Amino acid sequence: MNANSVVKHGAVALGLGLGLLAAIAPVQAEPIAQSTEQQLVLPFTDVSPDHWAYEALLNLAGVYGCVSGYPDGTFRGEDTVTRYEFAAGMDSCLSGLSNLAQQQQQARDQEVRSLIDAMEQSLSDLREIEADLPETP
Repeated sequence: MNANSVVKHGAVALGLGLGLLAAIAPVQAEPIAQSTEQQLVLPFTDVSPDHWAYEALLNLAGVYGCVSGYPDGTFRGEDTVTRYEFAAGMDSCLSGLSNLAQQQQQARDQEVRSLIDAMEQSLSDLREIEADLPETP
């Protein structure tokens, strides 16, 4: 199921999931917290910065893109969630984290490959320089 899909199972009690629990509208599969000069700001109007779960929501929504709210900008953290909704949200979040880990690994692999290529080119250049040096008796 893609990030813009909608599951018609009812309310988004926790708002978890990259679009899997959005009963009202699709949710984007990207971080939703707004960043101002390296500081994330949670967009949920019903979660105050002094709430005990604020930092967790900020990380899940802003850093990992795992938590979504309702289209009206609320999170509705006091709503009840069924075990099915929780499982679907958890699965979606873990899937998103897995994809993020794979993307990061691919980027690291590419960096290593670039370093290896540069080292091989340098070695080749050194061999050419060595071949042009006069032999010493």
